[in-house]
Amino acid sequence: MAYNNISGTASNTADFLVRLKDFLVGTVGWSLHDDRSGDAEPSYVLTSTGESGSEDLFIRFVNDTAADRIAVRAYLYWDAVTHAGVKEAFQTSYTYIKTVDASAFLYWIYADKDHVFIVTKIVATYYGQYSGLIKRFWSGAVAVTQAAAGPGTDITVQVNDASLFTVGSNYIIKDDAGIERVQVSAVDTVSTPDTVTLASLVSAYAVGAKIGEDPQPVVVGHYQSPGSFYAINKFDGWASAAGQAGSCAAAHGNFQTAANPDQRYGLVTMFPWLVAHTTAAYKEVRGELIEVYAIGSGAADSEDVLTLNGASYKIFNLSGPGWCAVKE
Repeated sequence: MAYNNISGTASNTADFLVRLKDFLVGTVGWSLHDDRSGDAEPSYVLTSTGESGSEDLFIRFVNDTAADRIAVRAYLYWDAVTHAGVKEAFQTSYTYIKTVDASAFLYWIYADKDHVFIVTKIVATYYGQYSGLIKRFWSGAVAVTQAAAGPGTDITVQVNDASLFTVGSNYIIKDDAGIERVQVSAVDTVSTPDTVTLASLVSAYAVGAKIGEDPQPVVVGHYQSPGSFYAINKFDGWASAAGQAGSCAAAHGNFQTAANPDQRYGLVTMFPWLVAHTTAAYKEVRGELIEVYAIGSGAADSEDVLTLNGASYKIFNLSGPGWCAVKE
């Protein structure tokens, strides 16, 4: 489905959790993968195959015991039978939507099948929270394995399309249980099915595993998005729930006040929010947030709307990142 947005007033945290689920499932096209609304900590696990139909998103929204919030957790995979997640991205103190347990608050939700960006207004302060895919700088194309593959060296794997790979280059292989970095040492597009040879494989992978340059670049943001986040994976896989840390930075070089509004014609300049992994051991600019932009403070007031090139954008002065424009 296409990009959608909704706004309204939630009665409290519990009411907003249901409204969020209903909008993402009923309007945007996500799937309700696991309904745990009857738990002591009510939650919904929502899944999406993305706008492309070939992505893997598993995001859990939890009305946990902490006050005035909905926790947000992302997973490599979620087992709806055992009600357990695999390789989580989450941080107890930060990855949540700011809400109010005992009174009403305003909200805005912007989403497609790739991501969701949520703004809540608590008293007079606006809070943002971003979860889902990013706009990759790397390829999202993946090959799908046609048979299971075991660990070892020089492992030949049957795939549906080996033309995606370059000998000597590194890729990510993932299934519902594991993820790791591999190097392709040989490619065969003549055999049926195609095959790729991996220099080494640490774990076993099931039929239907995906191999590509940047599969599943799912992030879960802090309650003051755009800002810090945790990711499902980095270039060599998953380390821990908070092991793939990163941050967003607006691509304005602190020139936002000089460009917005522009003195020459009074135009508004919108800058992308870059997404980068920033841990000491691993630094990489990986992409951009989807349809969330940085602007200067002089464009308008919070909740005003900008119209640019036929599209409209809602303005918010968000706690943490400051002035943002979000596509409606």
